[in-house]
This record gives sequence, C-alpha cells and structure tokens, in this order.
Amino acid sequence: MTQPATPPGNIFSLISYPAEDGDMAAFLSPSPRDNTKKYPAVIWLTGGYGGIGNDDFFWSEQPVDNDQSASAFRRDGLVLMIPSFRGENINPGRYEMFYGELRDIESARQYLAKLPYVDPNRIYLAGHSTGGMRALLASEYTKGFRAVFSLGGIPDLRLRLEYGSGPVAVPFDQNDPREFELRSPRTFLSSIKSPTFYFEGENSYWEEFDEVKKIASDKGIPLHIYSIKNGDHFNIIRPVSNIIAEKILNDTDEKVNIEFNKNDFLKLQYHLSLLNE
Repeated sequence: MTQPATPPGNIFSLISYPAEDGDMAAFLSPSPRDNTKKYPAVIWLTGGYGGIGNDDFFWSEQPVDNDQSASAFRRDGLVLMIPSFRGENINPGRYEMFYGELRDIESARQYLAKLPYVDPNRIYLAGHSTGGMRALLASEYTKGFRAVFSLGGIPDLRLRLEYGSGPVAVPFDQNDPREFELRSPRTFLSSIKSPTFYFEGENSYWEEFDEVKKIASDKGIPLHIYSIKNGDHFNIIRPVSNIIAEKILNDTDEKVNIEFNKNDFLKLQYHLSLLNE
C-alpha cells in the first residue's frame, strides 16, 4: 500500500473522490483559467497494477515509443483525471481485478460531472493495457461516458492468465468459469451503448478481436476495432492518444461526432515510421 506522490501544482492536484468503499486517490489537472465555460474531461485508466504509483511518473517525460503517462491529454481546453481504485495505493476496499473497480470508475465520472467547469455531457474514458480492459468493461457497465477508448485491452481474462501469470495474485476462484466471464469484455458486448473504440498494434493484436468485431458489426454494437499496422502494444500509445485528444476537442455537436478515417491512420503510420527509423 503506497501513498501517491505529491505532483507539481501546475500539472496536477492530488485529490480524493468519493466511492462505494470510501475516498479514492486521483490526480486531477488544474481548473481552467476561464471558468465561464465548461470543458470536456478525460478519465485515464493507467496500465499495469498498483494504482497510480508513488513517484513522478505521470508528470515526467516518457519515451515517445512507450508513453503511458497520458501526456497527450494534458492540454488546454481539456480536463484530465487519473484515478486509483479500491485496494490500490492507500485506498479502502479490496482489490477485485476487473470487477468492483468498475463502480469506482463510475464514481470518478460522477465526481467530474459535478465540477463547475466540466461539461457533464462530454466526459470520456480512455486507458491502456490493464486500463484498456477496464475501459472496455466500463463501457459495458455504464452509459455515462460520451465515448470510450481502449488501447491494448484484452477480450478475455482467462486467455490473458493462460498466456502468463501477472504481477499480482488473482483474487478469485479460478476454478469457477463464471468469475472469468464476469471479468471479460467479450461476455457483455451487447451492453455497449456509447461509441467505443479499440486500438492495438498489429504485433500485439489478439485475434479474438476479429470475432468481437464481427459480432459488433452483425448486431449494430457501437464498438470499432482497429489493428494498427507497424504498431505494438506500446508504440501506438502516444500517436493514438494525440489523435483521440484532437477528436475530443472537436467533438462539440449535440451527439458524438467522433470517427477515425483513412487520414487518421495515414498520420499514425507516419508517426510510427519515424519511430522505426
């Protein structure tokens, strides 16, 4: 159990938001200077395990080919929140691995929605790896996000654990198949109502997402799956996040107008080619 580090005040504040088990720690970007307007907000779900850490990771410069710090969303006109959840850091509650923390994600959204400078109808969810899987599950659990973006999430928790053990103990009975079903995005695809976008580099892409893509297409589920040419699990994060941030800032219609077109993927290929030189 670790206390999050105190961030530089011009980048983040260390705040707590109320949730089912008690107050949870989070980093929140400063309130905009012009408080006469309401701004879009992004909740970033970090990858890995252990919450938001106890160091300066989220405000330190990260390598361009593996930037998990959400730096792409630290820009004018956009509010950024990076939360931790039950059983993480020094938070109350028990770590449940892709289950109870979905309710904490919804609590974080409700906290943002009440801030006077946040537009409650323009709160977005994004995450990478572990956070990307949480983003997919949260898209199935709550309809409150305007759009959801998963970078490198996985379709099925059992597949992930069969691939290799993780750095934390599994907190449920692995002999009970229902425990895996409840924690796997492809179980609840029909529950997705907000536009949801999945990205993974082709070198790390789970082929099970081809089946997910077909189900979404056949049933009219607003889930869009993209395998990124020349990409891997990490080098796509910054260029994809930059495009997502631009899409969010331009998403000002009454209904969501976000889509990813050929030009977006050409831009991605250009940035990835620079990394591979």
